[in-house]
Amino acid sequence: MVDFKKLREAKAKPKPINPRDIFNALPKPPGINDLYASQAEVLDAWFARRTEKDTVIKLHTGGGKTLVALLMAQSVMNETGEPVLYLAPTNQLVEQVLAKSKEYGIPTVPYQKGKPLSADFYDGTSVLVGSYETLFNGRSKFGVRGTGNEVVKVGAIVLDDAHVALSSVRDAFTLTISSKDHQDVYTELADRFRPAFKEVSRSGQFADIVNGKEFGVIEVPSWAWQTKVDEIQQYLSGKVGDINAYVWPFLRDNLSVCHCLFSKSGVSITPLFPPLDMLPTFEDAPRRIYMSATIADDSEIIRSFGTLRDAVARPITSTSLAGVGERMILVPGLMRLGGTAIISMVKEIASWLASHKIGVAILTPSGTYAKQWTDIADYPNTSEAVSDTIAAMQSGVVTKPVVLANRYDGIDLAGNACRFLVMDNLPQGTSNYDVFRMNVVADAAVNSLLAQRIEQGLGRGTRGGGDYCVIMMIGNQLEGWIGKKKNVDFLTASTRVQLKMGQEVSEAVTTTKEVGETILKCLNRDADWVAYHASELAEAAHAVAVDELALSIAAVERKVFKYQRLGQYAKALSSLEELINGESLKSDPQRKAWLAASAARISFQMDDDVKAQKLQTMAFSINNNHCPPRVRPSYVARPSPGRQAIAIVERLLEYGRRAAILADFDAAMGDLVPEASATRYEEALARLGSYLGFEAERPEKIYGVGPDVLWRTDATFDFVIEAKSEKNEDNPLYKKDHAQLLEAEHWFKQTYPGREAVRVSALPEAISDERATPAGSYAFRLDEVTKMVTVLRGVFRELIDADGEKQTLLDQCEAALTRASLKPIMIKTTFMKPFGKAVTPVR
Repeated sequence: MVDFKKLREAKAKPKPINPRDIFNALPKPPGINDLYASQAEVLDAWFARRTEKDTVIKLHTGGGKTLVALLMAQSVMNETGEPVLYLAPTNQLVEQVLAKSKEYGIPTVPYQKGKPLSADFYDGTSVLVGSYETLFNGRSKFGVRGTGNEVVKVGAIVLDDAHVALSSVRDAFTLTISSKDHQDVYTELADRFRPAFKEVSRSGQFADIVNGKEFGVIEVPSWAWQTKVDEIQQYLSGKVGDINAYVWPFLRDNLSVCHCLFSKSGVSITPLFPPLDMLPTFEDAPRRIYMSATIADDSEIIRSFGTLRDAVARPITSTSLAGVGERMILVPGLMRLGGTAIISMVKEIASWLASHKIGVAILTPSGTYAKQWTDIADYPNTSEAVSDTIAAMQSGVVTKPVVLANRYDGIDLAGNACRFLVMDNLPQGTSNYDVFRMNVVADAAVNSLLAQRIEQGLGRGTRGGGDYCVIMMIGNQLEGWIGKKKNVDFLTASTRVQLKMGQEVSEAVTTTKEVGETILKCLNRDADWVAYHASELAEAAHAVAVDELALSIAAVERKVFKYQRLGQYAKALSSLEELINGESLKSDPQRKAWLAASAARISFQMDDDVKAQKLQTMAFSINNNHCPPRVRPSYVARPSPGRQAIAIVERLLEYGRRAAILADFDAAMGDLVPEASATRYEEALARLGSYLGFEAERPEKIYGVGPDVLWRTDATFDFVIEAKSEKNEDNPLYKKDHAQLLEAEHWFKQTYPGREAVRVSALPEAISDERATPAGSYAFRLDEVTKMVTVLRGVFRELIDADGEKQTLLDQCEAALTRASLKPIMIKTTFMKPFGKAVTPVR
């Protein structure tokens, strides 16, 4: 018998180190004859730069990133003889990498919990593949600085899907104390910080969160956290063993550089940025290879991993569209379907396709959204169930649609496993930190993160250049987000082109029958559709622009974090102040606010309370979702608002497809219902004023003075509004209610002398107690608020259909506002009314 293994070993040649040569020497699996042009281009570029400490590799989803990463890993082992660690975001992706490596013939071994690391890994003959938790945990087998454990050295670390692993890495450094499982610790921490929230006038919000009445996330004021760090360290050291012993080694000496965040579900203590220097295996790795998608803003990679800025600014990528699947993206919100119920229509389509053995997946941001689909879809809600369901879909066993909650990555539904993908609403943050950051870092930073999640979701159904899928994007928040021009810029070039095509197609659809016919054009491989898609997609074949400002800010934040941990507070503060006062942030106030809050934290650490309060005031004045300073800033009178029609038209022109404004409008008005809490109703009432083209504010909430809501108009008067939405219909306006309204008017006249105030109370019925005597005040009945919302929506609908440029739109907007009685004086006489006959009080 011929021993081929012996023959091969006898003729052994030097191990190739060029990834192309390694690929050529591998046995080829069926269907794999050669590398994609994009894979070869990227591998050549990496090989020329392979000795750099950090390299960022960007390939399209489905473009063969796994093979590229494995070839790089093998190249490092062949050249250096050192071990290589390959990290993937989820256990499902770990299994996929192991399966692919076996298919390609590249030796790998899995990380096994509770067992020693493989000898083949130590010898540099097999790549060790594990999830990010394999390395990033406080009891890592690879060694944690300060614990005395032996450190494992590697020749390289491959970080697959680095752009989606950011939350996984942060979770590894976050102590989350569940209010359900550790109620005593949660309550103790809440009690210790309750006085701090009272001091900044947020005790009501804090109490509602802690008592489970509100879903928000609130941060402990940084000055209060700093003063209690030592006692919190002592307290938690005796409790943390029963909560999460894997995190504590990272946090115990870094609490001063942590956020403390409360939600109804738990309290999270998380570092400003992950202190990855505590893991020498990562920190000292001579080569770190980050596999990322072709997104515009990779600044979060710098924040999370401390990656060198120049490496992220010079990613290795390809202009080839190899690996970009065919996607027909449809947006029902842009279709002229009359009063058709969108969810019901999509359910009917999904059920019909599934009954014809066509794979259907529905992605939702949470379990709450997912449960709305369970009448037609299977809902696996554990990791094991998801793995089993995905395997069944891949093998073609599933005959019903499948709904997946917050599973935007780690799921491979190639080919017939998914031909129809529904994205139901905008992805949401899952951790306390995600929700907190989305609240206090508006615009660019948040939209970049949302774009990444959307890209991940869109990529579930197309896993390569030959794959195709119909994607339906529904839900007000999602439809509104993709409608805005500035948001779409954060998506990859190929997705932007496919979305634009889909929006144009959607606008041409007028009946539910046409919806089904359009879907089948893709699924039945209509030649005209396929050719149209290919010709349009060619526009996306260009290099991805790099957001230099975002990278620079991230690099400064990382440097500052290092200074803070070293106690070099003056250096840290100086670096931030230079950025805050520089020209680059003049047009980006939200980032400026975030950095100001960071600088305030450092000032507190320096015991410079005056500067800290000044910086915290700056952050709060720009975005009142930041923690207020101890002393509320004084209200500053605003200049007179511009013309109402100009504000409305400028808002409309923010959308690439005007009809998308309706989705945002509907979402913004969602809390104008009696069931909403008083706080939510007031916020929605302010948003209504903004959509009306007024300058809308909530002075009482932000500054502790003035009315609940202030609508400043381009007329001679402004609306001073107190909201009483939680009253019952038979509950009149009492004397104390009217006194509050008079007090708000007094504040207004002092602040805006010469302006007239229209006193308004928003409540269920226009009735008052006989002792209230609300002469000159107006009732804004809740059903009239609802009527106004409907009328204003009609104005937007009219403008959407209007032709012409900005000046023509302005003229049409003025006419539409007049017809709808939405000019300020007409609002007062049409939608508001003087209070009716007084009600005799019950004795």
